[in-house]
Amino acid sequence: MILAVPAFIRESGRKEWQFALRTFAAGMLALYLALLLGLDQPQWALMTVYIVAQPLGGMVIAKGLSRLVGTVLGAVMALLLVGGFAQQPLLFFIAIGAWLALCTYLANLLRNFRSYAFVLSGYTALIIGLPALSQPDQMFTVAVARVTEIGLGILCASAASVLVWPRSAATAYLHRCRQQLRDLIALVADTAGGRADNRTLQQRRRELIASGMALEALRENALFDSQQLRRRAGLCRRLGHEMLALISSVGPLGAYVNRYASVHQQDRLDELLRGMSELDGELDPESLRVCLSGLHDQARDLARGLRKETVGDNEQRFHALQLALEHCGELCDRLRSSVVLYAMLSDQALTQSWRSGTSRLHLDHGQALRSAGRTAIAIAAALSLWFWSAAPSDQGTLMVIQTGVVCALFSTRDDPLKAVSGFLKGASLAVVLATLYRLVLLPGTEGFAALVLWLAPVYLLAGLAMTQLPSMAMGTATVIFFPILLDLGPQQDFSALPLFNNVLGLAMGLLLPVLAFLLIWPGDDAATARTRLCRDLCRTLGRWPMSRRRPRHEMETVLYDRIARTLPRLSPESAKDGELLHGAMAAVTLGLGLLFLDALCRRGVPDPIRFTLTRLIRDTQRVLRDGDEARWRQLSADTERALRQCQQAYNKAEGEGERRRLVRAVVRLRMQINMIGNYGGFFLAGSGAGRWRGLEIAHAV
Repeated sequence: MILAVPAFIRESGRKEWQFALRTFAAGMLALYLALLLGLDQPQWALMTVYIVAQPLGGMVIAKGLSRLVGTVLGAVMALLLVGGFAQQPLLFFIAIGAWLALCTYLANLLRNFRSYAFVLSGYTALIIGLPALSQPDQMFTVAVARVTEIGLGILCASAASVLVWPRSAATAYLHRCRQQLRDLIALVADTAGGRADNRTLQQRRRELIASGMALEALRENALFDSQQLRRRAGLCRRLGHEMLALISSVGPLGAYVNRYASVHQQDRLDELLRGMSELDGELDPESLRVCLSGLHDQARDLARGLRKETVGDNEQRFHALQLALEHCGELCDRLRSSVVLYAMLSDQALTQSWRSGTSRLHLDHGQALRSAGRTAIAIAAALSLWFWSAAPSDQGTLMVIQTGVVCALFSTRDDPLKAVSGFLKGASLAVVLATLYRLVLLPGTEGFAALVLWLAPVYLLAGLAMTQLPSMAMGTATVIFFPILLDLGPQQDFSALPLFNNVLGLAMGLLLPVLAFLLIWPGDDAATARTRLCRDLCRTLGRWPMSRRRPRHEMETVLYDRIARTLPRLSPESAKDGELLHGAMAAVTLGLGLLFLDALCRRGVPDPIRFTLTRLIRDTQRVLRDGDEARWRQLSADTERALRQCQQAYNKAEGEGERRRLVRAVVRLRMQINMIGNYGGFFLAGSGAGRWRGLEIAHAV
C-alpha cells in the first residue's frame, strides 16, 4: 500500500510541506484579491504565485522581480507592435515572431533569472498582443490588467516567503559556502596524504564543480535577501572564484603524490605534505588561517632552498619537487584566501580591503541562434496552421501562445525534448483535472471558501511535486495549465465547448514545439554533447586574449561554466564520460599554464626565453583553434625544445628572481607536455573536425 503513494509524497518532509502550504495560502490570497478587484483573468495572479515560488526568500524576490520586469517590457513591446501594425496583420506577425526570437536568443546567452526575464518579455508580448490584435482599442486596458494580475501574484508570493516559515537565501548561501570549504579542505588533505587515487580524485572534483556552480547561482539570490551581502557582493564573487580555482589546482598535486612522491623523496617536502594531510575543515577560521599561513611559508622557504642548488644529475627529481612545491604553495594560499573571505562574509573577522571578483559566463552564440531560429519557425508554423484550419479565434490564439511559451521556456536547455517530457505529463494531468472540476465538481459550488476546499488537494500535491527534482516539471505544468483550462473568473462558464476548444488549442500548442525540438536543430545526444564540450573548451583557450592580461579567475569561471553545463549529460558509470571529464580538467590546467607562461614573459625572464615562450603560447592557441595530429606533434616537439632551453639557462641565471622564474617555466612546460601527450584525443576532437573518440588516440601524438 505504501508503494502506491507517489514518491514525491513519500519523500516530502517538514520543509516540503511548509513550502506547499505557504505557496497554496499565497495563491489563494492572490486569487481572492484578484476576484475582489474584478480583474477579468484572476487565474494569472494564482499562476504567478506558483511560477515564482521558490524554497528561499531571496529566490522568490529575485524571480519575482525578473518576472515583473519581463512582463512590463513585454507589455510595452505589445503596445508598440499593436499600435504600429494593427492594420497590417502580416507585418505584426512577422514583428512579434522576430521579437520572440530575439528574446529567446538573449535568454540563451544569460543565466538564472536574467534569462527568465527575457523569456517572459518574449512570450508576454505574444500573450497580450495576439488577442488584442482584433480589438486594438482595448490594448492598453488588457496590458494594464495583465501587469496588475502578475504584480499581485508576485506581491503575495514575496510576502508569504518573508512572513510564513521564512528561509533566508543569505543564510543558505553562507551555510553552503562553509560546506564547500570543508569539502575542499578534505580533498586537499586526502590528496596530500595519498588517500585519493586518480578515479576518486576525478569523481570528487566533478562533484565540487557541480556544487560550486550551484553555489554561484545561489549567490545571486542571496544578494536580494541580505543588505550586508549586497555591500560585499565583490567579496562573494571572489570567494566563489577562489574555491573554483582550488579544484583545478589540486589535480597536479595529486599527480605528483600518486606518481613521483615514492620515487623522488625529500624529507622536508614529505613533512609539508603530512602537515597538509592533517588539515581539519572543522577548525574555526582563524585557526585555519594560521595553519595555512604556516604551511604556505614552509612551502615557499623549501622552494627557495632547493633553488639555491644546481639541477645536478637528477634533473627529473629536481623539477618534480619544484612542481610539488609550486602547487602546495598555491593550494595553501588559495585555501587561506577562501577561509579569510568566508570569515569576513560571516562576520567572524573584520572586513579588509580585498580585490573583488567579476563573473564571466560561457557564451554559445551558435546554440542561441539555433534556438531563436527554431522558435521563429515554430511560431510561423502555428500561425500557418491557424489560418489554414480556420480555427476559432480563441482556439487559434491559445495554440500560438502555447507554442511560443513552450519554445521560449525550453530553448535554454541543452536537451529541450527531454526537459519538455515532464511538462507534457503535467499538461495531460491538468486536462484530466480541469475536465473533472469544470464539468462535475465546481458547478454546484458556491462561495470562495468552498472553491478553496476543492482546489486544495490539487495545489497542495502539485506544490509537493515542485519540491522534488524528478517531479518538478510535472508539478509546475499542472499549476500552469490547470487554471488556464479551469478559466476561473467573476463569471464562470461551466459548459463543455469552451473547455474542449481550450484543450484542443493547448494540445496543438504543445505538439508543435515537440515537433520543432525533434526536427529543427534537435537537442544534443550524448556524442554531440561530448564533442561540443571539447570544441567549446578548446575554442575558449584558443581565442583567449592573453594580451589584455585578464585575471586568472575569469578564464576559470568560463571553463568551469561550460563543464558544469555538460555534467548532467555525463554518466558516472561510463568510462568514456570519465575520460571526457579528465580531458576537460586537463583543458583547465592547460589554459592556466598558458596564462602563467604569459605572466612569466612579463616578469623578467631572459630575452631568448621570452621570445621562445611567447611564440609557444601563440602556436598553442593556434593549434587549439584549428589543429590536426601533425600540428599537435609539432607543438609537442616545440614545447620540448623550449623546456630544454629553459633548463640550460637555469644554471647560467643571475639572481634568485630569474632562477625562480625559469624553474616555474620548466614546471609549466612539463605540465603542458603531459597535457598534450596524455589528452591529445580530447584536444584533437575540440580543435579538429573529428568527433570525441576518447583518449586512446593520444598515444599517436
